[in-house]
Amino acid sequence: MNDKEKQIAKLLWDFQSLREEHIYKICKCEEKDINRLIANKVITRDNKTKILNYNNKQAVNSRNVVAFDVVMHYLNRNAKVKKGNHPITISMQTDYHSYDIIAIKELETDALFDKLDEVSKSDRIIIIIETKQYIKRFVNTKRPCYICTYSPLKIVDRIN
Repeated sequence: MNDKEKQIAKLLWDFQSLREEHIYKICKCEEKDINRLIANKVITRDNKTKILNYNNKQAVNSRNVVAFDVVMHYLNRNAKVKKGNHPITISMQTDYHSYDIIAIKELETDALFDKLDEVSKSDRIIIIIETKQYIKRFVNTKRPCYICTYSPLKIVDRIN
């Protein structure tokens, strides 16, 4: 396994499921690197959705996939990405700010919104809620926060 393949495997080990385009942008790899990992049964590809999955993980983790959809908008800011501690999906550091990206189901919103400043210590927060209809609620934070819904991914609220 070459260095690019190791980087791809580690990224998918950490985050379980990502779009193929995410892997290309983050790892700066080629299709042959991904195809070799698929041939060696390290990762799998859903040909319909183009989502790659680490082979020993069960189902596609849609929370990670949508969180990385957001990360793609920040790559030009020299973003460094790492797996966050639950409920934080991804912690990201750019040249100027730290971000916590939190992807949750709608029924988890009240608990998260009440304790957001206990959960996250980043400069800015991006919350992605799996719902089509967002109901505005009080969010207990003084930091800038975007609230997005998916699917499709769109910004529905901005705090501070």
